[in-house]
Amino acid sequence: MPTEFMEVGFRHILNAISDGVYVTTDEREIVFWNSGAERITGYAAADVVGKHCYDNILVHTDADGRQLCFVCCPLQDCIENGVEHAVNEVYLQRSDGERLPVYLKTATFEADGRIFGVEVFGELSSVAGQELAEQVQRLADSSISDPLTGLFNRRYFDAALEQQFALFERMGRRYGVLYVDIDDFKTINDTLGHAVGDEALRFISDIITRSARKMDIAARYGGDEFVLICSVADAEELNAYGQRLAGLVRTSRFSAIYGAGGQLTVSVGGSLARTGDTSEREVLERADRAMYLVKEAGRDGVAVEAVA
Repeated sequence: MPTEFMEVGFRHILNAISDGVYVTTDEREIVFWNSGAERITGYAAADVVGKHCYDNILVHTDADGRQLCFVCCPLQDCIENGVEHAVNEVYLQRSDGERLPVYLKTATFEADGRIFGVEVFGELSSVAGQELAEQVQRLADSSISDPLTGLFNRRYFDAALEQQFALFERMGRRYGVLYVDIDDFKTINDTLGHAVGDEALRFISDIITRSARKMDIAARYGGDEFVLICSVADAEELNAYGQRLAGLVRTSRFSAIYGAGGQLTVSVGGSLARTGDTSEREVLERADRAMYLVKEAGRDGVAVEAVA
């Protein structure tokens, strides 16, 4: 049977099933993404084929909030060590931001002298029941999400930052960090009350969510501080990202403050990962220092440290 016919038939069969299926090379480059994967995740094949599964497209996490793409990837283990996996409590993030509990299985096959990895995944509700799936999802969300804003929490961000730095060291995948702080937040709480302060936090988080790109990771880091991991090539691009974010806050009217004659603004600091960095904390700390430079200069602005 001709190889071309087998390939066409293989694709037709995989596109006919309801589960999501994707295939990667031994370097984890996605080469096939079936119709089921498009339906479940919201990502079309054109959005992901050619990218790598370690780009964290689906933000796979386990029940403890660990990012499987970096910490203990079942597919990577399958490709490298030949260990097939079947996991019943994994969570992915759809293109619209919704988190979904799924089960997954991994396997490999050989073609033209190369090993390919296969991951099959499906909605947990289809095998466990909707009520149980929703309960499992609530528990998973609470382990990685900030309950007030819905962004990732500090625990998740710290783990993501560590893994981004590991990828930078191993593969040279440069990234930037933006550190965002609400200006005069204490005054807002003291004069308008903590309920308005909470609304301000949600207001900023909504702007960050709308501004962030699909591959970025945004979190509430504590109090009135937010952080983002951004896939950028250079300081100019990171600065433009920060300027856009600060501008959106500046030009968006937060009614509780605007009605009192004030304006909600943020100070943003940024830094890129550097070749000489020894840990992920250095990138974050530089972004934090840059943010304080903005504060000292009068707030409502952006400062990005130049690459050494």
